[in-house]
Amino acid sequence: MIGISEEARAIHGRALIVDLHCDLLLTSGLLGWDWGRAHRPNPLPGAALFGHCDIPRLQQGNLGCLALGLVSNPFAGPWRARHVEALFDRLDDKLGRHADAIELATTPQAIRSARARGKIACFAGLEGAHGLMGRVDDLERYKARGLGYVGLVHFTRNEACRPMVGWGAGSGRRRDEGLTDYGRDLVAELNRLGVLVDVAHANRAGLLEACARSTAPVICSHTACTRVQPSPRGLDDAQLKAIADTGGVIGVIFVTPFIGRGGARRVVEHLDHLKRVVGVDHCALGTDWEGFAVYPSDLDSAEKLPNLTQALLDAGWTPEEILKVYGENFLRVLGGVAG
Repeated sequence: MIGISEEARAIHGRALIVDLHCDLLLTSGLLGWDWGRAHRPNPLPGAALFGHCDIPRLQQGNLGCLALGLVSNPFAGPWRARHVEALFDRLDDKLGRHADAIELATTPQAIRSARARGKIACFAGLEGAHGLMGRVDDLERYKARGLGYVGLVHFTRNEACRPMVGWGAGSGRRRDEGLTDYGRDLVAELNRLGVLVDVAHANRAGLLEACARSTAPVICSHTACTRVQPSPRGLDDAQLKAIADTGGVIGVIFVTPFIGRGGARRVVEHLDHLKRVVGVDHCALGTDWEGFAVYPSDLDSAEKLPNLTQALLDAGWTPEEILKVYGENFLRVLGGVAG
């Protein structure tokens, strides 16, 4: 890749890179996206909507582990739980079709083993507790099927809490209302089971309460810093500190409206802010690729990820810090929860 130094290439090649939120499962479900085919990058301005990764491009970009979002349908009524089951079935099907390249891994040991054998590791992240239907009964079974974290909410309110950004009049967005009684029970059960709590879409009060109540590290799988770029999907410094105080990590998103214009250099600015406010040990990546959004031209396709490595080096980040951000921080957190 033009403009990437030998030092950046070497660091990138050593890294076990974990993406804390990728919507490849959503794209493949809605559009029939074939994971195994090397698609050409999305030609739309800002690579809008989809078309950012597939297995060949993930391999070229040296992605070692993906958290695959299970986007549960909040409008499915009594069929919400059935929709989650269908998503797990879709994941099983994809893993079966591409077993030579990608496999389920929910512990650091399993992730490192997959990497050592030349495979991409993956696990599931439930994006919104809607599909749990106000229960915790299914969580243990979902964990056995590859569930690594549960996002408490997505774009509409549910039985657990309210969103930071909502869709329509029924979204239930309120900044000052925290977790429900069920939300508190859900956090406790996730802690008991060793499944991570994800506060990526939670409103401010819900995020702070989840962090205060959790006895295990909390993650924010994909977000940005409002001090760097004001947006409704970013977090303020108090929220960043609350997550870090649990021992968790914060994944910086790649979506242009949330990070601001500037591409890989802008992602670095958000990581710089995180490093100043909470320390390098709490920094991570959550691309939100395939997330039906708009992405910078130098990070709009998985094989372009070395551009971020170069931008971090140019900004003065050490190789050890880059390796932490790329995966070691999250693997430490996961090891303390999942064993």
